Amino acid sequence: MLQILDIISAVLGGLMGAYGLFYAFIAIVGLKKRKSDFQKTAPSKRIAAIVAARNEEGVIGQLVESLVKQDYPRELFDVIVVPNNCSDDTAGAAERAGAKIVNVDVPVRSKGEALKSAFRQIMEMEEYDAFAIFDADNIVHPGYMQAANDALNGGARIAQGYRDSKNPFDNWVSGCSSIFYWFMNRLFNHGRRILGQSAQLNGTGFIVATSLLKETGFDTHTITEDLEYTAQCLLHGEKVRWMDDAITYDEQPESLWDALSQRKRWFGGAWQCKKYYFKDLLRMRTFGGYDMALIFGSIYFMILGSIPIVTSVISMFMYALEEPIWALELIFMAALSGLGTAVAMIAFAAFVCLIEKKNVKKMWKGIITFPIFMALWMLANWSCILMGPPKWKPIKHKAVEKFPAENM
Repeated sequence: MLQILDIISAVLGGLMGAYGLFYAFIAIVGLKKRKSDFQKTAPSKRIAAIVAARNEEGVIGQLVESLVKQDYPRELFDVIVVPNNCSDDTAGAAERAGAKIVNVDVPVRSKGEALKSAFRQIMEMEEYDAFAIFDADNIVHPGYMQAANDALNGGARIAQGYRDSKNPFDNWVSGCSSIFYWFMNRLFNHGRRILGQSAQLNGTGFIVATSLLKETGFDTHTITEDLEYTAQCLLHGEKVRWMDDAITYDEQPESLWDALSQRKRWFGGAWQCKKYYFKDLLRMRTFGGYDMALIFGSIYFMILGSIPIVTSVISMFMYALEEPIWALELIFMAALSGLGTAVAMIAFAAFVCLIEKKNVKKMWKGIITFPIFMALWMLANWSCILMGPPKWKPIKHKAVEKFPAENM
């Protein structure tokens, strides 16, 4: 029995090792110096900045103001807010800050459905070269529109911008979330850019050309419309490009419960996407198809990765029954392994801050608690596996007193 358990642990451990090496390879490639793929070009593209907002009266004004003040000719872009299911004055706050309003004309239950309604109405009313998508709690860097213009002129039809944080120092939860996004920017999306592969849409700060929208439509069915549309574009033969210098500052949750609820939604959305796209992505037989399929199939790897842990615990118990002194030795080794993993994760979090030129001293709370945050994230994912994908829940947002760059 012990030999069988050891064999199972070894085989699954090897499989998980290969899975980890795949992502480690992309991360190592991402260490290459950041550099934009796109040359500076004269402003020419007409862009609509779209914001689907639900009860965001408190923060929508700041976002609109940051968009209106872009270093880009004002006649070449519009800011359009799409209020949906609101019980506050989101629309009024947006209009006072300088936005146009497009109301959804069908019942909507998600951001994806609100965007679908907005895209259809706007394309019937006016002609834009592209749409830039933002969340209501964002603040947008003044150079975003110019960077989007450069990407569009450089041949991009869909591209993700750099998702930064506007509140990384508020507490340990917002700090950990910020580190995660800095990691995604540099070692996930930038790494894929270096390899000539598709980046992944991150929900906000991305652009999509009108020509591509007309070809693909925007018909999403899951609670993670960004992941889903990434897959739809890949299946259409369109890679998501990476805009390193198109920066959006996103508000990270400060409540642990909100942060874990958000991450359960992401995991649940990937699980839902597996149902629609997993097999078709594998049939592509391309790096990008396999890469996206692995993301949607992460539930399988979570389950497989837990089996060696369970078999190790059973083995430890059985060894203890044969020889109690072995139990103490095995417990000591397990504790040492756990401590080593925690130290490695703390070092990794500090490393991410360093390579992204963030203030390591101010980020100490997020760095030190990063292993706890990730462990709780895994537990949240398991609750999603056991109880099913969660429903969308609003997260309270707050206004910031100054531009996020001043905090860095």
